[in-house]
Amino acid sequence: MITIETDGARVLFNPEGGHLDLVEFVVDGVTLRPMHRAHWRTGEHNDGVPEAVDAEAGITLKSLAGDFFCAPFAENDTGDGPYHGWPANGMWDLVGQHEPEGGGVTARFLLRNRVLGAQLFKEITLRPGHPVVYQTHRFVGGEGAISAGHHPMVRVDGGARLSFSAKAFGATPATPLESDPARGRSALVYPQEFADLSAVKLASGGTVDLRSLPGPDASEDFLLLAEAPGHRLGWSAVLAPAGGFIYLGLRDPRVLPFTLLWLSNGGRDYAPFSGRHKSVLGVEEACSFFIDGYRASIAPNTLTARGYPTALALVPDGERAIHFAFGAIPAPAGWREVTDVSANATAVTLTDCGGESRQMPFRGDFLGAME
Repeated sequence: MITIETDGARVLFNPEGGHLDLVEFVVDGVTLRPMHRAHWRTGEHNDGVPEAVDAEAGITLKSLAGDFFCAPFAENDTGDGPYHGWPANGMWDLVGQHEPEGGGVTARFLLRNRVLGAQLFKEITLRPGHPVVYQTHRFVGGEGAISAGHHPMVRVDGGARLSFSAKAFGATPATPLESDPARGRSALVYPQEFADLSAVKLASGGTVDLRSLPGPDASEDFLLLAEAPGHRLGWSAVLAPAGGFIYLGLRDPRVLPFTLLWLSNGGRDYAPFSGRHKSVLGVEEACSFFIDGYRASIAPNTLTARGYPTALALVPDGERAIHFAFGAIPAPAGWREVTDVSANATAVTLTDCGGESRQMPFRGDFLGAME
């Protein structure tokens, strides 16, 4: 593991698969650990005896923790590499650390494998006093287009309230994550489209309000939220009063137009999940056609027909950069739901449904999303 830290955040980086294995934020002397780490991982924050992970399952599952970058996103039918691609399964070499303008630290890594011929660099930046992890992935060279996305996972033990920047619609993919009752269960209707998370159809009948989690028990589900057009700051907020934190993910929706939610709540009976992988929320920010993989994402599909990109074009003689940031602040007493997030040059402002606001230090020019 490689440690990257400032006085506002600490990251343990796992070069095997590029996972942010442990993420801590420090705000006013309070240490927050909102990110998930699978129970089969050895070491700190496990809930019991680790379970064996089949070697054929790949590094992504073996190393499952925090956040990691995927290219292609999900099914890898490029003919080269495992599920979620080499960025989530290959080895990353540290090529240097430096102090960026404004202070802090930037650690730069290079993936040993190429992605469609491109070199892929990962930059993780921590700023003094910022409870934020800033990440940039740079594809240098390469040909064609690739689906890509981040895969942050948040613990929602004790419940959480979800909110997002404006969405045009939501949908589930064509098939459920788990369709064999001998292995597991999915609770939602597949496929379906819905206006918002307040009324998502259940396979058993009726609807469920997925703004409040953990959601249906003993189930494994997946859905997509498509960004509404016309704004530059995409955000995802998870208010977890029992956990004592608000998680906030920030991105440019013109690059990553979809928020993909993985609701993992004990719906997989097989190892290493073994019915124990519960109260886990993947708040995945991506440019992809659901989880159908590389070929489905680069081809015309139902999302591209509605004007959404589902793959990012590489630049043979240049680079393509993807920026993503996430952080956390303590959950203020009495807050029920984040209803607005705005950014300026030095901070993001979170506003509760009751009208109260809190600020989180943030480098506004990182996403070009300042007011």
